[in-house]
Amino acid sequence: MKPHVLLVEDDPALGLVLMDLLKIEGFKVELIRNGREALTTFAGNCFDLGLFDVMLPGISGIELTTELRKTAPGFPIILLTAKSQTADRVRGLKAGADDYITKPFDSEELVLRLRGLLKRSGGSNLDGSGAPNAQSDLQIGAFTLDTRGLMLTGPEGEHQLTRKEGDLLRLLMQRAGQTTEREVIAGLVWGREGYLVGRSMDVYMTRLRKYLKSDPSVVLRSVTGVGFRLEQLTT
Repeated sequence: MKPHVLLVEDDPALGLVLMDLLKIEGFKVELIRNGREALTTFAGNCFDLGLFDVMLPGISGIELTTELRKTAPGFPIILLTAKSQTADRVRGLKAGADDYITKPFDSEELVLRLRGLLKRSGGSNLDGSGAPNAQSDLQIGAFTLDTRGLMLTGPEGEHQLTRKEGDLLRLLMQRAGQTTEREVIAGLVWGREGYLVGRSMDVYMTRLRKYLKSDPSVVLRSVTGVGFRLEQLTT
């Protein structure tokens, strides 16, 4: 079956363009113009993924995400944000969004993000009983992260992470293959920005690289002047 996307975008032209693009790429799409209507639509249908603009009439995309997380904690959500609004991206991820993409965006990148998130989430927001499905384990390469117990399992066995190590690795694994800005990482993991936070971030990234070195296909890259990207190399 085609993945069913709840698209919430109040810009009429952009909404239609996105809907047509996703349909061409094999998605089934429900286009909604405001956040409150999206809540009602979600309650009466089964969706596999949500794509929400942050700036919406009624309630914002971030508020919509917060509301949906109360009843569907495992529902995959991507937010569309303005390129300059780092604070919106931090607030969105804190509210429970799985990913974000900044405007203007490349259509191919958007489709790849959607498919990647569907793959990581199992392709559906519901389990066999019809109940929301919350994912506690994340995987990349030979590694599995238990996000609740903060246990990283890999080729060399288990490693108990600290809370900050776990939060940082979880963010990078959730956004595997995507570059996450330093400002977003600082806001989510440290709760603030600044020189000392930047230095601390570099120290923690060095620690994570040591934990991940037992699988050469998993690489934690520094993107100069931007942030970090965790990715799995393919042969």
